[in-house]
Amino acid sequence: MNSLDWRGRPQPVETLRDYGDLVRFMVASGALDPSQARTLFDWGERHPKRAARALERARATREAIARLVKEISAGRRLPREDAERLEQDCRKAMETRSLVPGPTAMAWQWKGYEMDPDRPRWIAALDAERLLTDVARAPIRECEGSGCGWFFLDKSRNRRKRWCSMDGCGNRAKAQRFYRKKRDASGSPSHS
Repeated sequence: MNSLDWRGRPQPVETLRDYGDLVRFMVASGALDPSQARTLFDWGERHPKRAARALERARATREAIARLVKEISAGRRLPREDAERLEQDCRKAMETRSLVPGPTAMAWQWKGYEMDPDRPRWIAALDAERLLTDVARAPIRECEGSGCGWFFLDKSRNRRKRWCSMDGCGNRAKAQRFYRKKRDASGSPSHS
């Protein structure tokens, strides 16, 4: 979901420019391990047209999830078509997995879908489903940074976190506030 930078600006920055970017994003987020990623990356290199279509489907799912999260964070009614898209993606993802016994617990495994180009999309859909159905989760917030548009779980002690990161949007907001104060102070008429 946070793979589209500056979502709130007129011209957001797409970070998923090709299928390889999608696979790298999934590895960076911990959703795919490097060996799974290598398999998908190699497949994408050999099948560029099919990989491009899989990327478009993944972007469409990402945007549906983003709209759902935005409405949830604002306490508004959820868009039905986006909820239906997420449900369809989750159903397809579940069809491609099997519950298998392990030494001490059960675990989900993919049923021969390691090479399926839609696997990153299905993983994202299942992650979103777990997040959006967890009633005990921390509140979801949209970053208040000007044009940022990223979402985060507010795990702060007082549940009043405002920015996706203090290093990025938080510092920018504080710097803007400082410069506005300085400008207003220097531009105000003297009272002598």
